[in-house]
Amino acid sequence: MVKGITACIFLIFSMISSAQEMFIRAGTLKASATISPSLMLNRSIQNVYINGFVAYQLDERLSLRGETFYYINGAADAATDILYNGAIHTYFGVFYHARIGNWDNYLGFQPGLSVTSIPLKSGSSAGPSFAAKAGTAYYVWKYFHFFAELTYMNNNVRGIPGGTMRMDELMLSAGLGFHINTRKE
Repeated sequence: MVKGITACIFLIFSMISSAQEMFIRAGTLKASATISPSLMLNRSIQNVYINGFVAYQLDERLSLRGETFYYINGAADAATDILYNGAIHTYFGVFYHARIGNWDNYLGFQPGLSVTSIPLKSGSSAGPSFAAKAGTAYYVWKYFHFFAELTYMNNNVRGIPGGTMRMDELMLSAGLGFHINTRKE
């Protein structure tokens, strides 16, 4: 057991110390898909989404990113809370990066579109939305990285009895991402 833990720690430190090659640079194309749990801020509901993104690193500090959240399931604490019948949230925006070697920390703002369906309204409701994101990623090899992100998603459902309903959420995404460099150094 101790030998296994020691070997893992040695492997991690050797990867960090040998990370002389910069795996992220201008021209890096990144993508991933993961399961993202969320917590609604205005009601006692926890939702689960499949989240996928594609991003392109413009230069050392800026990237463009498009992503979609596809609603899978939800759970409410109270019988009066309203769950989605379905939802798709799609965003595109700009991200600012602060890097230390192959460690990448970033903030981003993404305007987008949300298409939602709830029991109070027949049919779907489409409307503007936005997402604000803070995240971190560590690039361990020239083809993959690990990431963790926190997203605030602002969403309103319109056209229901009683007016607009706020459906803001806080989401957590983490996992394995893939990337390739599209430009030579």
